[in-house]
Amino acid sequence: MPLSYQKAKPRLLEAQLNVRVLAFCLDTLLLLSIIGVIEYFTFSSNEEALVFKSERLLHLLMGWLYFAGTESATWQGSIGKHLLGLRVVSHTGERISFRCASLRYLLKPVSVFVLLLQALAGASPTSYSRLFHDRICKTRVLA
Repeated sequence: MPLSYQKAKPRLLEAQLNVRVLAFCLDTLLLLSIIGVIEYFTFSSNEEALVFKSERLLHLLMGWLYFAGTESATWQGSIGKHLLGLRVVSHTGERISFRCASLRYLLKPVSVFVLLLQALAGASPTSYSRLFHDRICKTRVLA
């Protein structure tokens, strides 16, 4: 009687919120460092304006291209996520598209707002692994 052996797929767990926040902080530190170097070597359009500079639109564009580009690439995550062993997948476990990654980027502020409302309501936000933008885009962040 022939026996067959199939290697079991490792069960990948969804990443916890604290690890995801740490990865986001690493990515933000990287982006802010790049933006700081660029602003140091370039001239600003309006030195008196602190927040409403025309360059801020370029910073938002750079953040969108960074997050959407890296999460839809073969790494399946930004540099911060890659350093912490996280990856973004679709609900079927495959790589997400650039369109889906763009939607995730645009919905991240809504997720932060929902988390703040949950914290104010007394819920424990650390128990959630799938955030609002992941539910809408049907994605998961796996550890």
